[in-house]
Amino acid sequence: MSGVKQETQETEVKQKKTKVKKQKEFKVPNRKKPIFNIVRCFLRLRYKKPQIINLAGDIEDRSIVVVNHSGKNGPPALDIRYPKFTVKWGAHEMLGNYFSRRAYLRDILYIKKYGRKPGFWTTFKASFEAIFSLRIYRGMRFMPTYQDGRFATTLRNSVKVLDANMSVMVYPENSNEGYKDVLTEFFPGFVMLAEKYYRQKGEDVPVYPVYYSIKKRIMAIGKPLYVQDMVKEGLDRYQIAQRYCDAVNQLYFDYVQNAPEKGKKNKKKKGAERADAVAPTAENK
Repeated sequence: MSGVKQETQETEVKQKKTKVKKQKEFKVPNRKKPIFNIVRCFLRLRYKKPQIINLAGDIEDRSIVVVNHSGKNGPPALDIRYPKFTVKWGAHEMLGNYFSRRAYLRDILYIKKYGRKPGFWTTFKASFEAIFSLRIYRGMRFMPTYQDGRFATTLRNSVKVLDANMSVMVYPENSNEGYKDVLTEFFPGFVMLAEKYYRQKGEDVPVYPVYYSIKKRIMAIGKPLYVQDMVKEGLDRYQIAQRYCDAVNQLYFDYVQNAPEKGKKNKKKKGAERADAVAPTAENK
């Protein structure tokens, strides 16, 4: 009898392990999200269509996209306005439970990156947004990224996305001191992905530098750069990441920096017209 019980227990343990594995198994996101498409309709009303400056020509489906974060509104705006379907990297805390999402929104996003003071309103805002943020993250096809050994899982899952002929979008900027117009540094995780895919598949996937400005409604898509070309130059991962950072910054300098903010130009014109109407002329002095 004891032998039968032991076999039964072992079977139950195996079944539990199998269930856990099935739950953690990554599935390449479906391009179609009927329910989230309703949300996308509202997002299209909020994030107006930008001027797209495409220097790359035909953009390949299987690619890596490195883009500035453009504040917390950048990812949802890019999700609906970037011309290709993408699966995105995002902080794993935002794909965790409610308390994990609330803590990240309050402590990292609002206090650390936006410089807001800790207090009731910051906590209230984070607590409210954490209620529905998970569904939005999933709808935008985010996959979790980590700063420890679990990052290997992110790379492995990203390879599956590329194999499915989809793009992986990464926001690699160092935003520890907030989101800036001119980026200071790129973390090299996306370089590791390109290297891994080349080792496993023998293909050097194109990496597109992109700069997006919500305020100015401009999206500049640069020509693709290839990691293996830089490896042949003798650059290491951090130097390669910095070269992509420079490429994204160059798009800002060339196409975004001196462009007017949308809406402000018209306001200035209207203000000037009113001033002209009020200003005394030689006839009415």
